[in-house]
Parts: sequence; C-alpha cells; structure tokens
Amino acid sequence: KALDAAVRLYHELADTNAHRHDLVVSFGGGVTSDLAGFVGSTFARGMRVVHVPTTLLAQVDAAIGGKTGVDLPHGKNLVGTIYQPLAVICDIDLLEELPAEEIRSGLAEVIKYGMIADPGLLELVESRASEIEARDPEVLREIVSRSAAIKASVVAADETDRGTRHVLNYGHTFAHAIEQSTGYDALRH
Repeated sequence: KALDAAVRLYHELADTNAHRHDLVVSFGGGVTSDLAGFVGSTFARGMRVVHVPTTLLAQVDAAIGGKTGVDLPHGKNLVGTIYQPLAVICDIDLLEELPAEEIRSGLAEVIKYGMIADPGLLELVESRASEIEARDPEVLREIVSRSAAIKASVVAADETDRGTRHVLNYGHTFAHAIEQSTGYDALRH
C-alpha cells in the first residue's frame, strides 16, 4: 500500500491505453481494495471501480465505504481519496481457505459492528464461533451481510467522514499508531 505500487499501476494502465470509461477490478484483501480504489479514483481523473474482496476483513469493512489510500513512513493512509466503488461483490466461498488468523482479523471488525450497532451480532459470533472457525457458509453469509449493511448505512449517513462515520474508527485511532510504530509488519489489523 505504497506510492511506488500506485505508480507501477498507473504505468500499467497507461501502457494499456486505459481511459476513464474503463473498469478497475480489485481482487484481494483490504490492501488491494485500498490501492486499487486509490489508483482508480486518480487515474484519468477517475475510473469506475469494483471490488471483489477475498478476506473477511475486506468483505465486512475495507472494501466498503470508498476510503482509498496508500501509506507513508509517517503513517497509514496519509495519501488517499474517498471514492465510492461501483460495486462490492462478496463471495463467501473465497473465505473457505483463509488462514485462521485472517478470519480472526476480520472478526475484530464484525465485533466492532456488534458493539456500535448490533448486539445480536456479538451473540451470533459467540454462540456460533466453532461454525465460523469451520467456515460454515450460512454463518459467514450472515455475519458478512449484517456487517456490510451496518458499514454501508453509516457511510451513507456520512460519506466524507465528517461526523457520524467516526464511530467506525472504534479502536483504530490507537491501533494505527501501534501498526505504524512497528513498521506495519508485527501486528494484524
């Protein structure tokens, strides 16, 4: 999630004669959707973007809401835009082979949504933890759809992050500082 990666993608787009009416599709986790969204929002003054998130964290949070960006050594997401994707396509089958630590990382965001908007989501995670760990499609579909709906409703109320949307930063303010101080390598989201 760095400027040099964005520059490489700008060159690839220019080399293929991409223009603003083309479509950028990201396929990956939150880093991928942040980077692809940033490049799509800035190349040719804005291209349409579709995200296909492949991690739980990206399906419930990172790919939704239009915040794009790259990191600098000074901090996370210091260069970026708010640019809504045309669509976010969440296929829970993509979560089937994720390592357990990736599922736990995404569950941290699901728990956040339970704490800020849907206590029943907390109960669901607690009561069906073994099914989540086993990648039960029914439970994953439920937590992804409920979490995504919460994120989308908060974003719809405050797209540009001037007030209400700050509730989504629950835990992020100090966590981003910790991630930055460890070089973004030591801790997961």
